[in-house]
Amino acid sequence: MKKVLFFIAIFCAVMIGAKAQNTDATINDNYVKYWIGTGSHQAIFIINWCEPDTALAWGFRFSEDSMLVSDMLAAIEAADPRLSHEGSYSWLGNLTYSDGANTFQISYSDDPDYVVYNVSGHYSDVANVQYFYPGDYIKFGGYSCSLKGDSVWVEDDWGQYWMYASVWNTTIEPVEIPGVPVADATISASEIQYWVGTGSNEVRFIVDWNSASTATAWGYRFDGESVLVSTILDDIATADPRFSYEGTTSWLSDLKYFNGTDTLKISPDYVVYNVNGSFADAADAQAVHAGDYVKFGGYMSASFGESRWIEDPAWGDYWDYAYVWTNPVVPVSSPVSVNDYDNQKLSVYPNPCTESIRIQTNINDDVVLYNLQGAVVMSTVAMDEITTLDVNNLPSGIYFVKSGNKTAKIVKK
Repeated sequence: MKKVLFFIAIFCAVMIGAKAQNTDATINDNYVKYWIGTGSHQAIFIINWCEPDTALAWGFRFSEDSMLVSDMLAAIEAADPRLSHEGSYSWLGNLTYSDGANTFQISYSDDPDYVVYNVSGHYSDVANVQYFYPGDYIKFGGYSCSLKGDSVWVEDDWGQYWMYASVWNTTIEPVEIPGVPVADATISASEIQYWVGTGSNEVRFIVDWNSASTATAWGYRFDGESVLVSTILDDIATADPRFSYEGTTSWLSDLKYFNGTDTLKISPDYVVYNVNGSFADAADAQAVHAGDYVKFGGYMSASFGESRWIEDPAWGDYWDYAYVWTNPVVPVSSPVSVNDYDNQKLSVYPNPCTESIRIQTNINDDVVLYNLQGAVVMSTVAMDEITTLDVNNLPSGIYFVKSGNKTAKIVKK
């Protein structure tokens, strides 16, 4: 009787162990975009990240009849700087993928999670022992979000037990081919209309306003070998009442510019910047030189330019990318002189206005209407003591009427 029960128990264990488990998700090689290596044979390399639930795939080509999984991983890491691992190939302590916009990681020390893998959905040995063959796929992932696949009965120094392949059912996406860094849109010094400061050296100052799909540019002149970016910020904000910033020059929380109708700003995004399309330090520590340009913009609207590998004891090792923007850059016009803002001797009414304004000034005086950027909107010559201008079709905002040396500020609703 005892023998019967023993064989029944063994049979049940075998049946449970052999029972079909979860199916592993994979990807057709026709959908793979980025292929590494050369040769007539192909395999697919996949990583499933638990947080967020994402899976990415690379293609791998080789000429041998078989290869070690560790050799494939090493070749892909060498070709694609976005992917890296920590630990040995017999015990991967970490896998990281960072493309500048996203960072995915399986980390034993942080999650805590640990790296497991399969070959074509089946249980596999350590990566520096396990071979794969043409047509296989190799799939790494986090144990914490894995499912049980097929099983194998193991007898080793640890005892006798069932081992299950780790599988994942997350939809797999192909990684993009690492491309040429995106070029930063800029503007030449000859196109700048409004210059702040004096001196023989020139720098262009640009802010990208993603919400308006445009970027605006100022010019800055100075003497000396270099000037801090924070100094440029402060001087332009002082000289141009349309432009302002919030926060400190070491941590800007927003930039703003009133274009005569709307206030352009970077928030709720956060502010980043480059110098000549490349990396830059904090604004109060970064010096620029003659011929440079400084460009600010929002992080979420930025594209990624050149990259560099950072080894930081505090934050860890990672790929860093320069922030660049592709919106067209236009020069700002000179603002109406601030000294003229408070000169209200010129009579203009009604103010605010909606359809027309009546301007009382000297006969034969020029009458010019400017927007807040300093651009001429209308101009005429006073043929009588009262000149009427039709402003019905003008956008709402602040305007200035100038006649002779007198200026009046009006609001168009």
